[in-house]
Amino acid sequence: MLNIGFSSSKKTKILVLIVSFCGASGLWAASVSTGRGTKLHTPAKATRKEEAALFKTLAGQITGVGLVTAEEKRIMGQTIEKEKSWILRRTMEQIYASAFDLYRQGRYQESLEVLNRIVTLDPSFERARALHSALSSPAAAGAPPGRMESPKSVRELIREKFYEAVQVYREGRRVEAVQKFEEVLALEPRHRKAQFYITRINGEIAKDYFEKGKFAQAEGRLEDALDNFYTAVSLDPKTYAFLSRQITAVEAEVRSKKLQFHLSEALKSLASGKYSSARSHARDIFQFDPANTRAQEIINESLESEAKEYFTKGDAHLRNKQFDKAVEEYEKVVKLKHRADEAKKKIELAQTKKEDEARRTEEAKKKKEDDEKAKTEAEERAKAASSSEKEKGKVVGGAAGAGGAEGGAPAAVTEEARRAAESHYQQAMVFYQSNDLQRALAELNLALKFDPNNQQAYATKRMIEQKLAK
Repeated sequence: MLNIGFSSSKKTKILVLIVSFCGASGLWAASVSTGRGTKLHTPAKATRKEEAALFKTLAGQITGVGLVTAEEKRIMGQTIEKEKSWILRRTMEQIYASAFDLYRQGRYQESLEVLNRIVTLDPSFERARALHSALSSPAAAGAPPGRMESPKSVRELIREKFYEAVQVYREGRRVEAVQKFEEVLALEPRHRKAQFYITRINGEIAKDYFEKGKFAQAEGRLEDALDNFYTAVSLDPKTYAFLSRQITAVEAEVRSKKLQFHLSEALKSLASGKYSSARSHARDIFQFDPANTRAQEIINESLESEAKEYFTKGDAHLRNKQFDKAVEEYEKVVKLKHRADEAKKKIELAQTKKEDEARRTEEAKKKKEDDEKAKTEAEERAKAASSSEKEKGKVVGGAAGAGGAEGGAPAAVTEEARRAAESHYQQAMVFYQSNDLQRALAELNLALKFDPNNQQAYATKRMIEQKLAK
């Protein structure tokens, strides 16, 4: 039973603990004896919390450290469900044997109580349902509780159910008739007439399905034809064994048509740019032809075309400095798992350019603020120098006149005027270094007004004038 990769010790734990789990979940068993002292033991139903705790204990004891991965949990869940189903059916078989013994002893009411439990827990148990239906009939319901007076009553019940089934069959209700005959077999498993009628009815129904299948095949409804052929073979395997070759041929034709359909749809989707749909149809082709090279080519072409579109959009966003949008397009390529490494490099490039652009923007903003501050300071100094120029001009002019009278000697400059000239010269150099030549020239002119003898100011002024002249 437990052939899914667990060790033998863990398999033993699984079986023991699942038995406990089934018992705690209300899967009861009967202790069967052939005498009058037959007793049915029904333990109390466990609560949901108790079931959850038991399941958790089960998982921990099996693995030792608990379930880690989703795959382990899935396998464990499948194992538990399979074992629960197996244990349930095995338990139900034992209980059914007990119910059948009670029935054979003529203890209908007790048998019916047991069967009620079986069909409640396992509605798919056909024999239990058939016997339950038979004992629930009006004739059986009228029987006194306990042991019947004579075994003849059992035979009468079987005979009554059989004639009821025959009547249903004669009325043309064949499916219902089969169910009725199965009820007879549940009461008497070796009832040959019931077996004969079931075989006969199944053959008649199989013939109908065979005729429907031929008609559907003639009309080109191949899948409907297959469904009908399958049913005919399942109902009457001996008579319709010859259909195996025909079924194989029709299956091959259906596969071929489905393959052509998916191939056509894949090519249409690829041509119209519906790449995901193209890949979906191409993968469907592998269900019918796992080695189909054209399907693999379509998948590769769709991946390449879709990746190119994303790269084209991403590169355009990158050129326009729309870095976030570019990253979004490149990430779509990564999700495709096609040219993913190239896309990851593009993402890194976009992020680097985004950081560089942010840094340059910040530097430009800071430079602009510094230039505006320097301009404001220069204007304030120019205003201050202009307001005091008149007073200082008298002193400078007097000194220049005296120098001229002495035969062209350099004009005398006060210490205050020299400091003012030096200040304007330094400001001129600031503007010069920032390539603002006009404002630098204005500052130099102011410096020469305060100190006409400043040779550095003259030299710098001539150099700037030459640059401006070019």
